[in-house]
Amino acid sequence: MMTMSSSQSLYKQLGLGAGSPVAPCHLLLVFLGAGFLAFTVFVVHPNEFRIQSFFSGGCSRPGTDTAAVAGPHASTTVATQAPEDDVRLLIGIQTIPSKYERRHLLRTVYFLQVQEQPSLAGNVDVRFVFCNVTSPVDAVLVALEIMRYGDIIVLDCAENMDNGKTYTFFSTVARAFNGGAGGRPRYDYVMKADDDTYLRLPALVASLRGAAREDAYYGLQMPCDRENFYPFPPFMSGMGYALSWDLVRWVAAAEVSRRDHEGPEDMWTGRWLNLAGKAKNRYDNAPRMYNYKGASPDSCFRHGFVPDTIAVHMLKDDARWAETLTYFNATAGLPRSGLYHLPPPARP
Repeated sequence: MMTMSSSQSLYKQLGLGAGSPVAPCHLLLVFLGAGFLAFTVFVVHPNEFRIQSFFSGGCSRPGTDTAAVAGPHASTTVATQAPEDDVRLLIGIQTIPSKYERRHLLRTVYFLQVQEQPSLAGNVDVRFVFCNVTSPVDAVLVALEIMRYGDIIVLDCAENMDNGKTYTFFSTVARAFNGGAGGRPRYDYVMKADDDTYLRLPALVASLRGAAREDAYYGLQMPCDRENFYPFPPFMSGMGYALSWDLVRWVAAAEVSRRDHEGPEDMWTGRWLNLAGKAKNRYDNAPRMYNYKGASPDSCFRHGFVPDTIAVHMLKDDARWAETLTYFNATAGLPRSGLYHLPPPARP
């Protein structure tokens, strides 16, 4: 038991003796406050104790997998875990460095989809893909994007549309993500998509769950009308198509793709697979993948919106994006507030 003299000695060591501005009762209040804080953190709200999130501001570092889709905000909800064997998909959106506004729109759109369906988190990664950055202005602004979002892949190539960008994307991904836990590849599928394509991620993943995970080629098959279109060899439209991981690795290693990759890129992907007898599992997703109709007549690849849509292509301007997002109720979760007054979206 502590004696009175030892207690007085302790007060002196702590500077709590006579003349000290801090009285023993003050020290008692400090200890009680610390104890109450520890009780609250570890007992009342143990799941809210996030040291790492506290110091990082709730944002994942570039290159981590804590967020499935890079978004402008960090999710504060606990993601619903998808089955361990669920589809794992990498989506590479081909764009150019200067299209900052489009990337911001797409980040927001896909972040909100994952927020609405948290089971997608960890299974779907969206990345923006372009070739070497040559503008000093773009170099600074793209660097900030990478630091903030970590969702950009810069390929070692000159920016182009039909001179090997798609081949470079697949071969780069095959090298970068070769290998995974337990012998399973990091991704089951890799999708190439355009930046004017709206993907509905839940519908896309649900569709891929029923597809083969080897020798698979998935998208909107072209030509879709053999009577009115030149009979090209069958290939998937460039709006967005996916290859199973084994085909991604094959494209990276095959002589035919390495030697002959300059030409209409999406058609050339189909050409490589056709010449080699690959992609025996082909999935044509018409009419769920299609071009925006607007004032154009219907065709096998262009028509009005349908409820079970997977992808809408040719969204070249903000008006088309707004019309598309309105049809699919993208703003339905907007909370009410006295801080903004927005007109109701006009239904298409």
